[in-house]
Amino acid sequence: METPLINNIKRDPKSFDLVLFVLVVVLSAFGLLVVASNTGMGSGGGASATFISQLVFVLTGIGIMLLAAFVNFETICKFYLPLYGVNIILLIVVLIIPQTYSSVSRWLGVRVGETMLGIQPSEFAKVFMVIFLATLIYKYREQINKLWVVGMVVGATLVTFVLIFIQPSWSASTVPLFIMVAMLFVGGISWKYIVFTSIILVPAALFFFIELHAETPLILDRLVGDWQLQRIYSLWYPELGTDATMQNEQALAALRSGLLTGRGLFNNTITVFESSNDFILSIIGAEFGFLGVVVVLALLFAVVIRCFMIAHRAQNLMGRLIAAGVGAAVAFQTFVHVGVNTWFLPNTGINLPFISSGGSSTWVFLAMIGLVINVGMTREYSMFEDWGSGKK
Repeated sequence: METPLINNIKRDPKSFDLVLFVLVVVLSAFGLLVVASNTGMGSGGGASATFISQLVFVLTGIGIMLLAAFVNFETICKFYLPLYGVNIILLIVVLIIPQTYSSVSRWLGVRVGETMLGIQPSEFAKVFMVIFLATLIYKYREQINKLWVVGMVVGATLVTFVLIFIQPSWSASTVPLFIMVAMLFVGGISWKYIVFTSIILVPAALFFFIELHAETPLILDRLVGDWQLQRIYSLWYPELGTDATMQNEQALAALRSGLLTGRGLFNNTITVFESSNDFILSIIGAEFGFLGVVVVLALLFAVVIRCFMIAHRAQNLMGRLIAAGVGAAVAFQTFVHVGVNTWFLPNTGINLPFISSGGSSTWVFLAMIGLVINVGMTREYSMFEDWGSGKK
């Protein structure tokens, strides 16, 4: 029988995590600065449309973060099934009525010139899945190691994964999977499932590696498109000179050009495709140097650690799951972004949390941080607590 949601929580506004709030605001403000530099504001021109839209998204995103911080997260989690339904509907609609931009169909909205006005459902899937999985695992926490419960959690996540994967968006599709793994671990999943999964994944990874280097792949070319294979091949065979290789070479050149302290704000001279989002780290390296990159990554690391600290201190499992899931999402997405910009990973576009331009991503990550702050202000209490203090 499923476990009811918690109903004995108390919020203490004095516990508002000002450190976490300041960290994400500083990162968002720095992101605006880099976007302004990258869109030519320092060359005498006015504010670009990209900068203005990102400024609006950051300001409204901070409002969304504060709203998520002060609305009872249990109330939000009561709508976990409708939110999951909205998530699936949006991901299906984007496949039926796609709005293509940069050769992929991931948006719902309209395109004005080179600017996309709309939402990206794969971004909203992150916060929807955090809420859904946290509630689902909490409700069945005493049965978490039963196969049908694990199957329900994994199955619901795989539906989201597949719908994002076929857009296609490899990088975005893996974020819900990583969130699920982190939440199952925090939720007390048995090691037998971890061992069993490893037994499957290790041979699968070996088979994938063999397929990549086979002259005639058995199934790989049927699962992914030619352009996706080129991006993977460019990691091992840069001499092929594909478009993906050119992007990585430009990003690396910009990253290296800043040396230790950078060329200075508004002084990047190397053109990088998608430099305001997927490759924004390369611009940070060019203008602020190695030290600038280290500071930015240190701030992001501090955000992740803060999320995990709140998860550790949380007095109820649902809050612990939310904070851990958000921390895992920020950590994983940062790792992939850095890996792509340094050519450690294949060229697969993914934003740098809080810094890259993009309305959907900005709103989602700030909203998720709001939920984490919410968890940090919340604790469980009993009726004896009020009785002992003389309250009626």
